[in-house]
Amino acid sequence: MTTATSNNDSKIIVVTDLDGTLLDHYNYSAEPALATIRKLQKRRIPLIFNTSKTLAECEALSEKLGLSDPFIVENGSATYYPKRRFRTAPSGATSHGVYWQVVAGLRHDDIQARLAPLKSDYQMVALSDCSLGDICAATGLNMTAAQRAQNRHFSEPLIWRDSDDALARFRQALAGLGLTTLRGGRFLHVLGETDKGQALTAIQDVYRQTQNDVVSIALGDGDNDIAMLQAADYPVLIRSPAHALPRLNSARPVIISDETGPAGWAASIKHLLATI
Repeated sequence: MTTATSNNDSKIIVVTDLDGTLLDHYNYSAEPALATIRKLQKRRIPLIFNTSKTLAECEALSEKLGLSDPFIVENGSATYYPKRRFRTAPSGATSHGVYWQVVAGLRHDDIQARLAPLKSDYQMVALSDCSLGDICAATGLNMTAAQRAQNRHFSEPLIWRDSDDALARFRQALAGLGLTTLRGGRFLHVLGETDKGQALTAIQDVYRQTQNDVVSIALGDGDNDIAMLQAADYPVLIRSPAHALPRLNSARPVIISDETGPAGWAASIKHLLATI
């Protein structure tokens, strides 16, 4: 059994997308959500990132926000549990520095090897083939942040420049190679056959080992968040200034924020904390 060093006082876990949800789509700021994050910490409610971002990016953001909760990286491909919060390893975990690591996806070099024969057939650019300057231009990140974003272990983001018909053919070809794609806010992500929803279910099961009635709030704004939102007990769609809301087929009532980004995130969390 996995044992946390301190049980949360609440039955709630909050599982959140980052870019365009907890973080502003354009400037990556969480400022409008900071007071609400502190309320979660005061109530010992875990705030778990579930993102397309990398381990390095999540570590940096966790430190910046003063968090010490687990996080899920690269669209559900791996989950990292801080050892100081989890004394024993979750099922299937291996030691990875200060974390227990549970890998659900494929390794980056394996993905690259499977993807390589298709690269010349489509108009696309892999993030691993971009210079740091190119990544900065595409994302608005600084050089340090761009380096963290490029440090992939379980996925390959693509800048897709081909047609929708070509994308359909590309996805079919990937399926034959044991790969899938998820559309994020800026990139098309190629990864193994996993997603954010499977990762949410797995981490909720870990928390349920010490408290049976744990419920999940999940917040996201993009197509790659659909599986996570459909797996959550309380799904929240955050409005985006850059794209329409994804189509969600959930058996549960879906909250849709009035505001975009972290402001909408904070208002939605406040509403749910008052009602759950």
